[in-house]
Formats: sequence, C-alpha cells, structure tokens
Amino acid sequence: METTSVPSLRTRRIATLALTSVCVFWGATFLLMKLGTRAISDAMGPNWKVAGGAFFLFVRFALASALMPLLIPASVKRLSASAWKYGFGISLVFSAGFMLQIFGLSQEDLPPGQSAFLTSLYVVSTPILSALLLRKAPSAGVLLGLVFATLGAAFIAGPPEGGLSVGAWATIGCAVAFGGHIVMTDSYTRKTDPLALTFTMLVFSTLWMGLIMAATPQGLSRLQPDSLAALFGDGRFIVSVTLCAVLATVIALSVLNRWQKELSPSRAAIVYTSEPVFAALISILFGEEHFTGWLFFGAAMILLANLSAEFIGRKAPQGGAP
Repeated sequence: METTSVPSLRTRRIATLALTSVCVFWGATFLLMKLGTRAISDAMGPNWKVAGGAFFLFVRFALASALMPLLIPASVKRLSASAWKYGFGISLVFSAGFMLQIFGLSQEDLPPGQSAFLTSLYVVSTPILSALLLRKAPSAGVLLGLVFATLGAAFIAGPPEGGLSVGAWATIGCAVAFGGHIVMTDSYTRKTDPLALTFTMLVFSTLWMGLIMAATPQGLSRLQPDSLAALFGDGRFIVSVTLCAVLATVIALSVLNRWQKELSPSRAAIVYTSEPVFAALISILFGEEHFTGWLFFGAAMILLANLSAEFIGRKAPQGGAP
C-alpha cells in the first residue's frame, strides 16, 4: 500500500517561518498597490480603474516573468509540459484574485488596511474549498483557529459599520479566489516543480492582464506616449510596481510554492492571516493607518488562531516522542 510521508516538526516550523516572511512582503503590497493605482489615476484619468488595475498587474507580472530566469534560473531549467499545464490552470484563479483586489484598492473609500483585512477572509474560504474539492477535513484546532482568525480579520479595523462598498465586495471575491489558489497550490506543487510552476503562472497571468486591458473600453487607447511618460516618470509607480514584482511576486511566490506543500491548506491559510497585521503595521509606519485597541485585539485573535492550529487536535507522533 502506498504511504504519504509526513513532514517533520522542524520542516513544518521552517515552512511556517517561510510563509510568514511571504506575509510580510504581501502586507507591504497593499500600500504599494494603493500608491501605484493613485499614480495611474493621475496619469491616465480617474475613469480607468479596471484597465488601470490590469495595467499595473501587467507590468508587475511581465517584470516578474522577465526577472525569474535571472534571479532563479531553476525556474526555467525545470520547465516541463506539466508545469505549463498546471501553470495555465492556477493562473486563472491567481489572476482573478489579484484583479479583484487591485480594483477594490483603486476605490478611494477602501484604504490599504481594510483591503488587507477583507482579503484575509480567504482563511474561511480555503478549508471550505479544501473540504469540497479535496475531501480533507480540517482538524479541531484549525476549525477553532478559523473562528479566532475570522474575529481578528473582522474587527482589527474596528466594528463593521454600514453596508459594504463595491470595493469591499470585490475584495471579498478576491478572498474566495485566493482560497482556491491555496488549494490548487497544495495540489499542483506535488505534481510538478514549484519554481517552474511559478514561472508559467506568471507568464499566463501577464497574458490575462493584457487581454483584460484589450477588452476594456478605452483600455488601450489611453496608452499614449505622453501619458506613459508621465506615469513612468512618477516615482510612486516605479517603486511600487518594482517592489511588487521582485519581493511580493518572484521571491514570495517561489517561497510559497516551495514550502506551502509542507503544511495542510487549512494550516497555511491560518499562517496567512498574519498578512493584515503586517499590512496594518506598514500602513501605520507610513501614516496611512493609526494604532487602535481594535488593532491590538485583531492581532491577538490572529495569534490565537496560529497557536490553536499548531497545538490543538494534533496527533501524537508514533513512538511516543513529544
């Protein structure tokens, strides 16, 4: 009978630390993408939100695709038919999630912190999708962690007030898409090389962003020399798209695709709930957010979520070793 090896405790700890570093990079992107979309709006006009978001992601993914062979040569050397096959599939939900996220961030009534908190709701969608698609029931500790994580994500910016805006609903849709991405990553990185999968996913995602721009009214007509010169002369755009491409895309996704498979999808989703905490801290550092008691409460709930998933409901290792 075929058996599946279980990662050691040390491997799981390294994976947890690696995915936490990914959360730091991703937490910074909320502020970076907000600054980038503001620069695009100034250069291209305020009524170019869908195409503008697609343009930012097109440049980000194209730059990341070009840098991967230089920074991580193994991503190209290990290319295979399966890497292209699975990269095509995973790029669909990956691109949809980022398109919804950046569209939400382009709305003036959705600050980076709130976007991060709403995005973190994929901690709820991931185990549901995992249970439906992969038939992997989460442990009692993970289920309890989901409760803590949901409370933390919901209240870290303060008690929810009023109805949700278009940008907020788009970001919730992004959270569902990212939940699907986590589940697919867990499956696909076991079937093909993780680094090659990252490269093909970025190549296809660049293509999808270009098609979205082409299909959007005035999506390509505003790409005039004067507008492009103004945009690429704006330091906010250059810094934000470069850091998003290098740190939050090439490095972060390579780390994710290498180490996420060492954890269950639900456990990985719990680790990712630290992302809004880092996003809030970075926003505070740059004057976009202010520290509140609710921020402390939300961060504490997310810490409890991680501890719950790590220590509650775990099976004792064989042989009696602690």
